[in-house]
Amino acid sequence: MKTYIDEILFEEAKKRMFGKVQGEKGIGTLAEKSVHSVLKYYFAPDEAFHEQKIGRFVADICIDGEIYEIQTKQFYLMKKKLEFFLKEHDVTIIYPVCLENTLHWISCESAGLNSGENAYQSIDAYRRSDITTGRKTRKKGMPYHFFQELYGIKDFIHHENLHFILAILSTEEYRLLDGYGPQKKIRATKTDKIPIKLLDLISLQNSADFVKLLPEGLPETFLSSDFGRKAGISRDLAGVSLNILQELQIVTRIGKEGNAYVYRVNSLL
Repeated sequence: MKTYIDEILFEEAKKRMFGKVQGEKGIGTLAEKSVHSVLKYYFAPDEAFHEQKIGRFVADICIDGEIYEIQTKQFYLMKKKLEFFLKEHDVTIIYPVCLENTLHWISCESAGLNSGENAYQSIDAYRRSDITTGRKTRKKGMPYHFFQELYGIKDFIHHENLHFILAILSTEEYRLLDGYGPQKKIRATKTDKIPIKLLDLISLQNSADFVKLLPEGLPETFLSSDFGRKAGISRDLAGVSLNILQELQIVTRIGKEGNAYVYRVNSLL
């Protein structure tokens, strides 16, 4: 399976997903979300490789015995599946990272919906509706939420058959103006995130590859607060990230400064 970006293949994957939406009632009605669906078609265009039953579990993709699982969150729920799959298969977890996102607000009235109605139009109907578009946001720290998910499967991260791919995406998110408040945005219905562009693929085939996720500009020795500032994340998330990086021997804890641990990047990397 290739990990370079194929823009034509990604556009074809989007068309396949849109076709599924048109065959259903619209966004948000599919058994799987759009990001999951597009990535599945991108990494395995042939549906014959999708939803393969292996033992008592179902793999998102299985090609020649290699398993690919697209997991947006809650890695800990995969523990039993991983324990079974990893005995005889290479497993790659594909983790979508929505780095850029544009939020669109959809008027229920112009879309032909009653306020608060739990229904969805097709993508084309949404685009014809009265849509208010917010500014594009770029979330600097988004890739580091991956470490938070890894913490849930920490017992497996050294397994030689387990690999990861971070799919860095630009997305559009659609929400209905059916909530509370004067603008009807409080607790509004979230429909789905639609992948627009594949920005990057970060392949993590072994422990040493995780050095790619170190933020730029780290000093020779640093605290979790330094890591957090450079990565654009909270101190708590920085602590979880460093816990995983230490487990993978990317960083080493070398002492304390007050109540805070001091780290450095391993010199052998």
